[in-house]
Parts: sequence; C-alpha cells; structure tokens
Amino acid sequence: MKDQNVILCVDSAQSAATALPWARHFAEHLNHKGIIALHVGEPTAPQWLQQLEIPYISMHGQWSTAIEGLPTVFNGILAVAACDPEAPRTSIANPHTLLRAFRNCKIAYLTVNRHSLLTVSQSVLTLTHRREGKEKLVWASYLARFLNSEITIASPDYRDADLRWRLGNNLIFADKIFNPLNITYNRHTLPSTTHVDRTSIDDLHPNLLIARTTDTRDRDFLDWLAPLPEYRLLTHPSHTPLLFLNPRDDLYILCD
Repeated sequence: MKDQNVILCVDSAQSAATALPWARHFAEHLNHKGIIALHVGEPTAPQWLQQLEIPYISMHGQWSTAIEGLPTVFNGILAVAACDPEAPRTSIANPHTLLRAFRNCKIAYLTVNRHSLLTVSQSVLTLTHRREGKEKLVWASYLARFLNSEITIASPDYRDADLRWRLGNNLIFADKIFNPLNITYNRHTLPSTTHVDRTSIDDLHPNLLIARTTDTRDRDFLDWLAPLPEYRLLTHPSHTPLLFLNPRDDLYILCD
C-alpha cells in the first residue's frame, strides 16, 4: 500500500463505473498516488468489486464510520464517490445519504455523476468575506500544479465597505499561496451575495467546483427547514463535479 491513496467509495457496479475513471485520473496526476476501492455493505465482497482490478476493502458496518477513518486507517488524501439523485436512499450515491455519510469526513471528497465529463481544465472556487478559503485555495493550487487546471476565483460584488475589506484580505491570502508557486488565476464578480456557489456554476460552467460544506454549528431553526446548499449543488442540472471540503479544524490535506 502506498503512503497516500485516493479512496473510491462505491456500493454498486454502476457507481463504480461512474467514479472509477475519476479516481484513477486523480491518483495518477496527484504524483501517482495509490487507489483503493472501499465498499460497505454485505459481509462478503460482491463479485463486481473483485472485478475492478484495483485493491479493495469490503466492510460490514456504517459508511459514516468507515469514512471517518479514511485518512488514518486507509492513508486517504481524497475520496471519490458517485452521485445519483435517482438512487434509492439506501445507496451512498443518493445525495441525502452521501452528505450524511461524509458529514464528518476529514479529507476532501469528490462527487461525480454519470453525465460528468472527465476533465478539470477549468476549476472554480468562491471566496467571500468569511474565513473559509484556506483549504479551497490549497486544493486549487494542487489542481493547477498537478492537473493543469485553469483556476477562477468568483466573489460577490459587496456594497458594504467592511465586507469588501474582508474579501480583500482573503484575496491577499490567495496571492500568498499562489504567487510562490507561479500560479495565475482569473477573477469573476458575482452579481449576488447569496447562493454564490450555485451562481458561479450558472455563470462560469466550470468543469469542477471547489465548495465548502455547511458548518451546522452556524445554522438556526429556519436554516434546518431548508435543504443544505450542498444538496442543491449535488442536484444542480449542470451535473458539475464537486470537490467538497468539510469545515473542520483537523482537515487533512496533501503534503507534496
């Protein structure tokens, strides 16, 4: 087993067919990482899992428990999973189930669907006034360096001076990460200060969006009545691949 691995999280032959090419693509380009298929379900490994021709682990238990151990037990630096809004709720490919299973994931996880084109030539991340951009920027730097992705930073057009100042600080931090690596990026101004991730997909039609999931500690009662923003991204008609990062203090990132 290699020091670091891309973990393919699948529960059916269909989801494996969708996600495996992406897992292979990222494993190869991220300095030739290993790749492991992870299956959680019946006690014995199904035949389709054995036919993937990659190392695999089949477990009996809960997906959420297995996913929490990705960085420590499996040396994972990226998880890849298929998403299908038509999948049954019992499948990890179902958006609701996927988000619940990955809620405490400590590594980045990439969600793709059968309509996704296997390319990351244009990647987008949003930067706002919030202090949430470090991991997004670090992963954007990996996409630029290892996968030759063109990076676009999309930001709201703030009217408030304090919000503009905070956004400016985040952009200064972006330059501190990108400039030493000779990474250039495009800027795009969003017309709205709400639903910035969805708006950036509508405006820019990226091959991949780097998104931060909701910090449930910041949600109030009314927020709980509405679908999570990341659920709306997973069900967006564009079928954009999504690289999700959870709001954790101990998020694992690459060291290359």
